[in-house]
Amino acid sequence: MKNKLNKGVNYLLLVILIASALYVFVYYMLANEILELRTLPTSFLIAVIVYILTQLIKRFLRKNMPWYNWLYYLGLIAIIIPLPLFSTQGNWVFSVTRWGSLFLLIPPLIEFLVLLKSKPTSER
Repeated sequence: MKNKLNKGVNYLLLVILIASALYVFVYYMLANEILELRTLPTSFLIAVIVYILTQLIKRFLRKNMPWYNWLYYLGLIAIIIPLPLFSTQGNWVFSVTRWGSLFLLIPPLIEFLVLLKSKPTSER
């Protein structure tokens, strides 16, 4: 029973992570002006906070963290990069935020695939 509950919680956390990461990625893909990268809406900030809190909950529930779960730090850095760059012009900022936000999506997708491929354990 505990194994099924644990797996269910993992799936729920992964769905939350994927939804939050998709929201961030789509926001950056739709952003056309540098001002949109500096003045982030409240819903965007809530999605980022939910993502971080979900990652912290996962770290609390799991004893070991695979290598791919550390990639989301690159995504967080990509979100922060345009904030202090007030006088920056050019497309490189858009490229960094768009490609960098993919690093928020990669870890939960890899873990989702790993969970799907894992063998179901039988209860005795």
